[in-house]
Amino acid sequence: MLWVWVFTQVCPDYVLPEFEDARLIFTVDGKTKEEAAVVLRNLWNINYTRDIENWECQWAVDTETERQPLPNIAPILPPQHALNKLHKGDYVPLYLFTNKGIRKVEEDGLGDEDLLTLTQTDKGPTFQTSASVKAQKHKVKDEALLWEESGQANYRMLNTMRQQEWPADRLEMISGATTLVNTTNVPY
Repeated sequence: MLWVWVFTQVCPDYVLPEFEDARLIFTVDGKTKEEAAVVLRNLWNINYTRDIENWECQWAVDTETERQPLPNIAPILPPQHALNKLHKGDYVPLYLFTNKGIRKVEEDGLGDEDLLTLTQTDKGPTFQTSASVKAQKHKVKDEALLWEESGQANYRMLNTMRQQEWPADRLEMISGATTLVNTTNVPY
């Protein structure tokens, strides 16, 4: 919360004509214009003091929160080649979004994103990243994933798609499909 305004406030001069309506409340009781201005100034000071105390309490809470140590657990991120394929809208095996799949990629050193390998495809010879080629041998079919792994993969994949700014209708469609698959006992 930004409370900088608290320290820049200055009590208004309640004797000025623009505060005549505010003074009227107190002059009805027989107080002079100056006495009414003093009462208004006292009320302003009471509120100002309260605002400063609130700010100091909030500041203490904020600084205590900042002092808490950050967890030293690195986020589990899918391999870059999977993120690239997903960004292009290509099929990516869900296994690459599971904890097990991500660990396997890291253990096997499949992070060689800059190395290109010449591979033979249906369309002829093609250059692919080494990581993409190596990942194919670790490919686990989506239907072979355990229910927990499928949940991990769907969650990570949908979050990645949100970060890549996929259209909302596509996210809803995929989210609905994965929810349907995960809540039924019907095999794929």
